[in-house]
Amino acid sequence: MITNSAPIGAVATTEHNPPGRARPRVAAVALAASAVTIAVLLADPPWGDRLDSSADEFVNYQDLLAVRGSASTGMLVDGFAYAVIAITLGLGVLHLVRTRGGVAALVGAVLTAAGGILFAMGAGGFATFAWFASAPGLSDGAGPSLVAYANHQPAYLIGTDMAGFITYTLGSLVMAAAVIRARAVPVVAVSLFIAVTLAQFAIPAGNNLLNYLQIAQMAMLVAFAVVVWRRA
Repeated sequence: MITNSAPIGAVATTEHNPPGRARPRVAAVALAASAVTIAVLLADPPWGDRLDSSADEFVNYQDLLAVRGSASTGMLVDGFAYAVIAITLGLGVLHLVRTRGGVAALVGAVLTAAGGILFAMGAGGFATFAWFASAPGLSDGAGPSLVAYANHQPAYLIGTDMAGFITYTLGSLVMAAAVIRARAVPVVAVSLFIAVTLAQFAIPAGNNLLNYLQIAQMAMLVAFAVVVWRRA
């Protein structure tokens, strides 16, 4: 006579909580939490007004001094949360898009993840620069001189996070196309996300209106995270 020695409780637990269901839900929670974090930062930016990368002096020494106590920490948190969004958004889309649009979803997820990591690297670099350039222990004129030099080297100062932002945006648009093809999310909702994403490039650099546009984008990501959670 053959008997099954596996504990009944363990079998029940496995059946009701399959491992495959937990993974997308963890990604959904991380996505929602990171999107809320960025939305809070954008509502009251600890780094002050947005920089105008098209201006001759896009970094101002006095502005750095005014936000020294909070800017660096805020930038680091923002960069980290952005990277988490980039990775978990891709995981969420890959969970929903299995057949039609699967290749586009994978390509978009890779681009988005790469963009998020680049953006986080750039945010960390700028946060470090802002902290040291405005340090009170520097010799007279050293801080303003460093900022003046940075204004003539924008590619080294913001090139990495700008490249990350563009790559992330491209990846998110590719994934949006994949979601539409798979009909994984209502087309109207995805179309609104695409419109908000593209609208960012219609607003002049340095305009704080971008903050509110991106807050709306974060709200959409929270809604998407809820969809991923429910379909896990």
